[in-house]
Amino acid sequence: MGSALNALKMLDCFSGSRPEIGLSEFARLSGINKATALRHLRALEEFGLIEQNPQSKSYMVGPAALRLAALREIANPGLESARARMRLAMQSIGESLHLSLLERDVINTAAVVETTKHSVRVSLDPSEVMPINATASGLSMLAFGPSRLLERLESTPLEQFTPETVVDPDKLRSLVDKVKTQGWSNSNGSFEEGVFGFAAPIFGIDQIALGTIAIAVPESRATDTLRPRILTTLRALSEDLTACFGGQSPDNFPPEFHE
Repeated sequence: MGSALNALKMLDCFSGSRPEIGLSEFARLSGINKATALRHLRALEEFGLIEQNPQSKSYMVGPAALRLAALREIANPGLESARARMRLAMQSIGESLHLSLLERDVINTAAVVETTKHSVRVSLDPSEVMPINATASGLSMLAFGPSRLLERLESTPLEQFTPETVVDPDKLRSLVDKVKTQGWSNSNGSFEEGVFGFAAPIFGIDQIALGTIAIAVPESRATDTLRPRILTTLRALSEDLTACFGGQSPDNFPPEFHE
């Protein structure tokens, strides 16, 4: 079981910035020696989860992974329905949106809709992992997601991405308390300088957040005029997407978002 799990964990090494990975890099990223890494890669290749580029000899995600992703979408059509709502919201608010889902305590980007109304916009990597302490999505998950996420802050070193990133657990807890009260979160240049993020939770059937919906805005457009529109859009999306995924908001979740 351990070998199978280690082999599957190697798939997590792929990202938008690393679509192909060679054997040596796999060994470095996974902390597994080359011989063992090669054995795992051959097993993954046999089942079509990865394939080898004949020119570069590097490995990339295989057709079986794409087939499984398509089957999951057929079984759970909530994501496509969410994209449709996100596209409508983008046309209304004029900014980029991204939906993130919690998977094994990691916040993964699941859907991205970039604005078509501005040449200067926030571009998002669809395979990006959202840092829990540096993004609006992370703050929303800490506030409304499983309690273990917040409990682990004391034992997990927090990475600093910009001068605005909060790495002190006590300060982060204070921010989370504020998010619980207001229902939405924001990050002003704490993950990427010049980018303001606003997020709200998407709840599951247990009334615990299973993901987040976020709107990303260049600092130059994050004005007092736009912020109320963003908050109104986020509150509506939080409710709509919770319904898309068959969830339910807790009774104490704010009916409206305010500053």
